[in-house]
Amino acid sequence: MKTFTATFVLIVSILSSAPSAFAQKDLPADDASTTAFVELCKNPDDDQGRSFCFGFGEGVYQGYLANRRPDAEPAICFVNKSETRNEVLQKFLVWTKTNPQFNKEKAAKTLMRFFADNYPCK
Repeated sequence: MKTFTATFVLIVSILSSAPSAFAQKDLPADDASTTAFVELCKNPDDDQGRSFCFGFGEGVYQGYLANRRPDAEPAICFVNKSETRNEVLQKFLVWTKTNPQFNKEKAAKTLMRFFADNYPCK
């Protein structure tokens, strides 16, 4: 129950900050697309935007962990513990350039695809 509560609080806090984070880039507040997310995340000098991106990505991953059936095999495994959040973000930005077919989809769905493609369990 504690995990559910913590995950719920994390997701609510991320979602409540989303409109203000997107507004910083003059993007529509209701645009949760991959394109909008990439636009927000690609500027290395925008500390607030990057912080939102890191938190959103972590929230998507934690949501996956919290909702995965305990008896199900994991689909995503981050085995390289030395890889930084910034390195993962850079890989995501490159991946989205080579996979533009997902640009109009929700950013969370695209992140899950990216995680599964780049961090599969073996």
